[in-house]
Amino acid sequence: MAFADFQAKQRINKLKGIVREYFTKRDGQAFCLSDDATFITLVRNTMKDLPVTDSGLFVSISEASQALKAVTDSFVARKRPVLFIERVLTNIGDTSFLIRQFRDTFPEIRIIVMTTTADKDRIMLLHECGADNFVVKPASGADLLDKMAVTLHPPSAVRQLLDKARRFIVDNVGGEAMKITKKVLEVKPDSAPGYVVMGDALRISGDKNTAKLAYERACKYSGDYLEPLQRLVDLAKETDQKEMQLDYLKRLDALSPLNAQRKVEIGQLHIALGNTDAATQVFDNAVSRAFKDAMAQVAAMTEKIAVSLQDSDPVQAEKYLRKCLELKGKDLSVDDITTFNQLGISLRKQGRWQDAITEYKRALQIAPGAEGLYYNIGMAYAEGKDYEAAIKNMQKALSLNPNLPRDSAVLAYNMGRVFTLGYTHDKARSCLEIALELDPGFEPARIALEKLQKIEKTQDERLKP
Repeated sequence: MAFADFQAKQRINKLKGIVREYFTKRDGQAFCLSDDATFITLVRNTMKDLPVTDSGLFVSISEASQALKAVTDSFVARKRPVLFIERVLTNIGDTSFLIRQFRDTFPEIRIIVMTTTADKDRIMLLHECGADNFVVKPASGADLLDKMAVTLHPPSAVRQLLDKARRFIVDNVGGEAMKITKKVLEVKPDSAPGYVVMGDALRISGDKNTAKLAYERACKYSGDYLEPLQRLVDLAKETDQKEMQLDYLKRLDALSPLNAQRKVEIGQLHIALGNTDAATQVFDNAVSRAFKDAMAQVAAMTEKIAVSLQDSDPVQAEKYLRKCLELKGKDLSVDDITTFNQLGISLRKQGRWQDAITEYKRALQIAPGAEGLYYNIGMAYAEGKDYEAAIKNMQKALSLNPNLPRDSAVLAYNMGRVFTLGYTHDKARSCLEIALELDPGFEPARIALEKLQKIEKTQDERLKP
């Protein structure tokens, strides 16, 4: 085993240990609020691979009301729940408000959001709503494990102290909270969360001016940390300083610009300050933002419908996927690559591999470095028996991401088969071996590898003098 492979395996084992400890020694319990069967299976298989054998540690839920009850029961049973939740659910649309409800009701819950977008502004909004982390779909088991380990890692000594200080603040004991926070800042003088907790302690003690300084210091040490800015907004509101409140809201809006409700609040402050023109502009932006969010929800729902039709009726699936792209209009971005991939699959299921390539190449104009698109183009060319073009695109995919075959056993097998058909045996053997490494019971990969080995043996014998 190469040293790099050894290091990768050691890292995976370390991540598994962190997550396993959460569920076996820290009373963790996982809930998955999703209508994506593929992702649910991914979470379940990741849990089994830890291994965590107690079936009650993972619960799949399809309704928001069921999730609320399940999480409540989990806390009552003194468990530590982690909630996987889709950013968009077919039956309720965007779940940002629901995520905020879970965070407000259960401050100690861990929330991991499944999303198809890696857009920074969208991720900032998710964090603002209460998400601890996010998984961009489609995701591999390694991606999921990495996010789980980061989210469920045991709290550091500093975090434990700050949590203790926060409990004193809840009990309105600002003096004790200050003592703890000062100790934290002696050890870690650039701790933004530390200055936020100090500001909270000062605030409940009545020293609002010094609290303001503490919150400002937190902003200084973490430019994209939203919490201290929100504290400053609240502090300005308490002291009826509208200009100051507006300034902090604008800074928040610059960091997290997708919050339409905050834009309304900014507009209302402009009205109160007599800035009618500025208010109108902000209100227009708020309406535009809300409209785009609504269209994005409709597009997401349309895509889910298409995916559900993918196997049974690819013609109808194509119709809905084209409608989804139409709804996005000029707002297409790298986050829509999944939709193009699904459209290509629908076309290939209809035998229209040339049309599929056309759509994949449209997507490449948006994301020229997307290795998955080159993989799909390679698969389409292979279906059309143009093996030279198929191999060229598979090689491009590998050049962009040498670890692509490790995303799944099926993907590695497919790449191996294409390379075999094109007589690129070294790459074919590597991909098929990876497929069997990921899934030792994958019979088609074993058969393909045995056939390849026989071909190579025959060739070697022919070359003997």
